[in-house]
Amino acid sequence: MKTIIALHGNPGSPADWNILRDKIGSQFQFKAVDAYSDGWKQEVTRGSDKKIIVAHSWGSYLILKNLKELKNHIEKVILVAPYVKPERTLSGLATTLLKMPGLGDTLIKSNHKKAKDAFVSDLIHPNTLKDLPYFQTLHNHFQDWTVWQKTVVNKIKMQDNPWREADITDVPLTVLYGELDKISSNEIQTAVLGKYPQAKMKTIPATGHGLLWSHPEKIISEISAEGATVSTSNQKIGYYPGSDERNNVINYMEKHLREFPDRVALRWANRESMAQWDGSPKTPIKHDEISYKNFAARINSFAQGLLDIGIQKGDRVIIFLPMSLDMYTAMFAVQRIGAIAVFLDSWARSHHLGASAECVGPKAMISFQQAFALVDQVPEFKSMPIRVLYGPGDKCTHRFPELLKPTASPIASVESEFTALITFTTGSTGKPKGANRTHRFLSAQHHALSHVIPYTEKDKDMPAFPIFSLNNLASGVTTILPAVDLAAPSERDSAILACQIINEGINCTTLSPSMLVGLARYCKENGIKLDKLRRVVTGGAPISKDDVKNFYEIAPQTDLWILYGSTEAEPMAHIEGRDMLKENPSADPEIIEEGVNVGHISEDIDYKFIRIKDGPVELKGSSWSQIEVPNGEVGEFICTGDHVCRDYYNNTDAFKTTKIMDGQNRVWHRTGDLAYIDSKKDLWIVGRTNNAIERGGKYYFPVRAEVLLKRMPFAYRCAFLGMDDKSLGQATYACVELKADIDKATFDFEAAKKEINRVFAKNKIPVDQIKFVKAVPMDPRHHSKVEYKVLRDQLKDPGAIIA
Repeated sequence: MKTIIALHGNPGSPADWNILRDKIGSQFQFKAVDAYSDGWKQEVTRGSDKKIIVAHSWGSYLILKNLKELKNHIEKVILVAPYVKPERTLSGLATTLLKMPGLGDTLIKSNHKKAKDAFVSDLIHPNTLKDLPYFQTLHNHFQDWTVWQKTVVNKIKMQDNPWREADITDVPLTVLYGELDKISSNEIQTAVLGKYPQAKMKTIPATGHGLLWSHPEKIISEISAEGATVSTSNQKIGYYPGSDERNNVINYMEKHLREFPDRVALRWANRESMAQWDGSPKTPIKHDEISYKNFAARINSFAQGLLDIGIQKGDRVIIFLPMSLDMYTAMFAVQRIGAIAVFLDSWARSHHLGASAECVGPKAMISFQQAFALVDQVPEFKSMPIRVLYGPGDKCTHRFPELLKPTASPIASVESEFTALITFTTGSTGKPKGANRTHRFLSAQHHALSHVIPYTEKDKDMPAFPIFSLNNLASGVTTILPAVDLAAPSERDSAILACQIINEGINCTTLSPSMLVGLARYCKENGIKLDKLRRVVTGGAPISKDDVKNFYEIAPQTDLWILYGSTEAEPMAHIEGRDMLKENPSADPEIIEEGVNVGHISEDIDYKFIRIKDGPVELKGSSWSQIEVPNGEVGEFICTGDHVCRDYYNNTDAFKTTKIMDGQNRVWHRTGDLAYIDSKKDLWIVGRTNNAIERGGKYYFPVRAEVLLKRMPFAYRCAFLGMDDKSLGQATYACVELKADIDKATFDFEAAKKEINRVFAKNKIPVDQIKFVKAVPMDPRHHSKVEYKVLRDQLKDPGAIIA
């Protein structure tokens, strides 16, 4: 016998379910619980059977806030006239007054007297009190002002802990709306509930918020309905056993081709459109577009062209193009035929190119004339037989347009762990490591990202990171490519991004921290509000509370998600900006926490914290207890999971230094990040293992110090690092690059140094040297991380220091 757990609304009581309970009969065990008490959760988790959850109005909010925690105990959820997102909120002043003893009760009694009858009328609309005996029972119940009091208390709790996208999880969900509902707005609530992957929306005609009582048979029909399927691993793309066509990630594109062929897949601005643009964010930039149907046809056509010139399953093909229609055409075409796409970042230097080619042994490269001229100087490319030229030039064996054939290629069967994509990751120096992204891994990463940042079919997204573009296209969302050169930031970038967001109807975007900061600054200076954005995602480098506050000033309605991740594992943790700002505010604004809170650790990974150690870590016969740090202490953050990259292509040395194999043959990734977990289970990043400063036998970390330096009104870029010192081991150096508009000839460097010393002393951070430098070198990938080794070398050159 299946068990039904029923949650009432607010106001409400378990008796609200009496009509439904009496009609449902004996085939179910029906439990109407007190939703005001946490005891209802115990009913859900009791026993091994999965429960059916039915929730009315505010009860829908309650179950969705707890769904991630309880989903393993739930078969399906049915929401009746859901009220998940508050539509009539209490102001901060009203909330404060209502919480005051005496005065709060007086205000509630006054409001109750005026509003109770009208509320009941709206609740049961279009019915009247005479239509059902229970309606009169409701009316009598609401005459008690303490019912109103309890309602207000729980409404305030709902406002203080609102539903967020992080609460979304994958459980079968049916939503029943009353067509004439006067309590809940179908449009407002659907905007929330439509984000759930398995949500089904049904509107019941000629009824309202009280359909729980007027139409119980509709609810019983949904309770009794069979066929709500839950995904299992072997039903996902990339998870089939053996060599199977369904493992190939191109099947995401095939799925979209079947379900919504005419939906726009990509929009982009070409070079001619950018040349004609006048630079004003109010002036639209002309964009071209392609539907999923035509995009799929272009991919399939190019894939046949690749087969015709001798590209076979397993061949490595370097794609050295900027984010564009044809970059994605080439990548998906390579994957369709079972070949391996190799991505080199547009900032890659010649020694990176050589090391990358040595690693993968490419059979072909698709790129511009300039790129082929560059690789001609790299010995490792001399044996590469196929060169596909994009654009004008003559250094090629084939030209891109020639490979667009009239026939479509077949989809290659691949094993789930067959390599689909290799992306190289490296710092400013050292041998590049090719992250081995298999077909299963790409599918797992898509699902992990969808848990955190799900899309609706109406979303338009602008991603600045290529990996998020892949997730967009796997999700079937319309993607607008940013019309900026990610490898060479310019002063026009913020204006371009603002223009695209405003004129392209973009409501979601993913930005690097430097782009986020620049966009906020530009919009604030020009009086621009980005009021159509519903979600912004950033990550890839630390971001401060000040940066978050500044962005909310130009887009106060948006959800700003800070994702913590890396090439090898994305995402690992996430936090919404408002939650970051609520974290332990100090009475003194000049004192900040140790590290940056990156929020809730992804439920798709397992994690540990280990002692700081250079070189490989091998468990062998030893246990984790010998290398783990006590809970709450700083250690290197390591993780394992379905979307954590297991190895590097053709690079066993990199595996030894960045991975740990445990006794169950699980591969753990060493992030290189020093972190700790707090009492709320939030993850705090304090620095990198290779940037930790050991001064006088104590460790210090750059993140906190750099946040303080960035607050200085004269600082453009800054860094905090250790330099070799005979007495201390390492001395701490604070380095500052001045803002461009500051006159160095008249600037008071001594006063600035005095201010830095004062603030650092208040935060108990020792600073041995303060240096004003010509430039703080940043990483060429995101322009958001300091290149500490380059800076150390610069500090040895007196010409790099201005004061």
